[in-house]
Amino acid sequence: MIYTILLLLLAVGGWIGWLLWVASGELPKGERLERCKQSPQWSDSCFVNALPTPQLTGNDGFTKTIWKFLTSSDEALTPDGAVPAVKINLRALPREREAVVWLGHSGVYIQTGGMRILFDPVLTSRMPVSLFMRPFKGSGVYSPDDIPDIDLLVITHDHWDHLDYATVKSLEPRVSRVACSLGVGQHFEFWGYPAGKITDMDWGDSLRLSEAVTLRCLPSRHFSGRLLGRNRTLWASYLIDGPRRIYVSGDGGYDGRFKDIGTRYPDIDLAIMENGQYNTAWRHIHTLPSELPQAIDDLSPRRVMTYHNSRYALAHHPWKEPMERVYEHSRGREWTLLTPRIGEVVDLGREQSFGPWWRDVK
Repeated sequence: MIYTILLLLLAVGGWIGWLLWVASGELPKGERLERCKQSPQWSDSCFVNALPTPQLTGNDGFTKTIWKFLTSSDEALTPDGAVPAVKINLRALPREREAVVWLGHSGVYIQTGGMRILFDPVLTSRMPVSLFMRPFKGSGVYSPDDIPDIDLLVITHDHWDHLDYATVKSLEPRVSRVACSLGVGQHFEFWGYPAGKITDMDWGDSLRLSEAVTLRCLPSRHFSGRLLGRNRTLWASYLIDGPRRIYVSGDGGYDGRFKDIGTRYPDIDLAIMENGQYNTAWRHIHTLPSELPQAIDDLSPRRVMTYHNSRYALAHHPWKEPMERVYEHSRGREWTLLTPRIGEVVDLGREQSFGPWWRDVK
């Protein structure tokens, strides 16, 4: 009996290990690696930020910081009840309707200029990701099957909460093209995407999607890596330059790039900004709530919505805090804050207002 149990444990462990290896993807190699090495962002065998960016600050090292998070008993990190969400039929949205739908965390579905664009979808909770990322109850209303045919899938960087193997593998038949930061395309090829579908982009690169819409790859201040090979792929923010300008921040700590982007690309209609999973211990790689209003002011957009919150507890702050802090800071600003629930349609062609839905959740 004991041998049977041991064999079963070995089999399960081997299966999990195989899943983890496949889901981790593959580091850049060949021509893709050579292009990475030619990037101004590449230095000493990896990508670097424009400014010195220690991943951790303070006296605690990486192991101690992670241990504090894992052993925390703060119940406010996760909601007691379900996160309110709306599930609409995305396939039924007419292409000509200018709209944005937050899918939870950093997943965003955008329709503009007749194009369907999908950012950073994590729409499954399968092994091995479920070992270390558990979605809040109610936040996972969308699955890959709910996504219509996509003109462009955009990946800001290759962290697990932005690039999900199970999601992108399922979506491949319905994705016409992939745009990702330098090196990330290797993951897609490893997972079976044809090389002709994939465009790796460096900061400053542009991708023309149609006569009306261009995607621009812009800087961020972050890091990358899945299982092995930290910073061997690039991280980025993006601007959709079309009938209206839509900025998607990706992850990253505050610096002067927001002012530079706002100056170079004025009249941003909607800025979708990272807001959550922060900590003073890693303030250089995630924007703090005290810095977010200034980042938005620097960009000078007309409207703002925030994401990277309300689905996972990946940092040691109350789950409501990101939304509450930006809601309070938005008063008296020149930009309008939009606070849709997961799945709620933001119509880009008209004015809208949304309430503080998180206050109704225990």
